[in-house]
Amino acid sequence: MSTIQVPEVVRRYAVTLLGATAERGVGDAVGGDLAGLQATLEASAELRDFVGNRILTPEAATKALDALFEGKVDGLTLNFMRLLVQRRRIHLLPAIVDCAQQLLAEQAGISTAQVRSAVELSSEQVEQLQQRLAGHTGGDVRVEVEVDESLRGGLIARIGDKVFDGTIETQLARLHRRLIGN
Repeated sequence: MSTIQVPEVVRRYAVTLLGATAERGVGDAVGGDLAGLQATLEASAELRDFVGNRILTPEAATKALDALFEGKVDGLTLNFMRLLVQRRRIHLLPAIVDCAQQLLAEQAGISTAQVRSAVELSSEQVEQLQQRLAGHTGGDVRVEVEVDESLRGGLIARIGDKVFDGTIETQLARLHRRLIGN
């Protein structure tokens, strides 16, 4: 979790979930559930609204969870979401899923590169960037791209405490220092 600061409660729930999956031998199933939940949370405003709704009673929220996920996710995943409902922590689900995904990636030796780019990158550009960053780290890299319109051009990639700055401003500053130095 070196690349992202998360609240301790989120981290504890993520670690507990992953510990239970390892204990029960359902890591692959729950890992798939987490990936699916993450994609669904990103794609569905209704699901985000549901998990963020603190007005629903635990009974109503549990019924809704059962209707949405029973038979579609591993029992451990569903029971974990029910636990979050009972403890009135279901609003933390998106952060817990993100944290658990990050922990799983770290366990698998995959680094996460957080990339800020001046423009939207094509899938081909993301793949090339991923390969170049993997060459620098010596391992697999997952790239998360965010468009940052405050950048004039280029991009900044952060992997843990390493920063690769390929912005126009930085390149111009380097050129300026070289010209002044000569």
